[in-house]
Amino acid sequence: MGAGIGGGVVAGGWPMALAQAAAQEGPRVATLGWACAQTILALGVVPLVVPEIERYNRLVVEPAVPSSVQEIGLRSEPNLELLQSFAPDIIIIDPSITAAIPRLKLIAPVEVFTIFKPGRHPLETARSSTMELAQRLGVQAACEAYLARFDAAMTGYHDQLRGRNDKPLYLVSEIARNRALVFGPNSLYQEVLSQFGLKNAWTGQSGPWGHTSVGLEVLAAVPDARLVLMSSRVADIEALLNASPVLRTLPFLRSGRLTVLGNQFFYGGVPAAERFARLLAERLPQENNEQG
Repeated sequence: MGAGIGGGVVAGGWPMALAQAAAQEGPRVATLGWACAQTILALGVVPLVVPEIERYNRLVVEPAVPSSVQEIGLRSEPNLELLQSFAPDIIIIDPSITAAIPRLKLIAPVEVFTIFKPGRHPLETARSSTMELAQRLGVQAACEAYLARFDAAMTGYHDQLRGRNDKPLYLVSEIARNRALVFGPNSLYQEVLSQFGLKNAWTGQSGPWGHTSVGLEVLAAVPDARLVLMSSRVADIEALLNASPVLRTLPFLRSGRLTVLGNQFFYGGVPAAERFARLLAERLPQENNEQG
């Protein structure tokens, strides 16, 4: 097997990480997953390749992939012949393609960048993984500066949210066929809510990635909650409500307690946490019965 980095993701790329973009000295890095690509971009390292760049920029969003980076195919099926032509010094992958490690090692050393580990808090794991990856790439100083900016940003968002919306929040990324993908206590987002003193309305079980699919009617169990929709793919909220009679009956939607965030990469780490926190601080309204 290839070496494993931590158990979290490092990533980043929001306004505070945009200062780093120039080409740098150091190893030639190929990234074959979105989480690891997001991470090294946050550290100011521009990879040779990233899979599915257009979808990354649309769904992961931050940091954007520079135009100098080449497309390497699908996350599940990277183009190994093209990869070899780039002669990388190191290949960083997400755990989803560990089966390809024997073939990848014929091209360059492989590091597996893990995000979630059982029994560990995702954000804590992400931070430690960030530092390990930075050491592997020789950018420890950039990592320390990045994490310091992250901590300062989170303090600022906490101050923005102080005293705002004391009702529980349902964090939902998908709604389809009267079911919702909701995030629970072991998710990356739970750590952000806990830091800010906010309550997660979903206290039931969730899977290893921190989310679970539930029937919409189940969400009525917390009638004073607010729905936080973490996707811009549902562009027309009114059309969604019209298409889902069950959704329209939920108490929080009847009362207009709905906040819509942009797309969130819930398999990410530090930068995903920052993006969620920033948009929540920007869009969560002062009053519980307002939309945001």
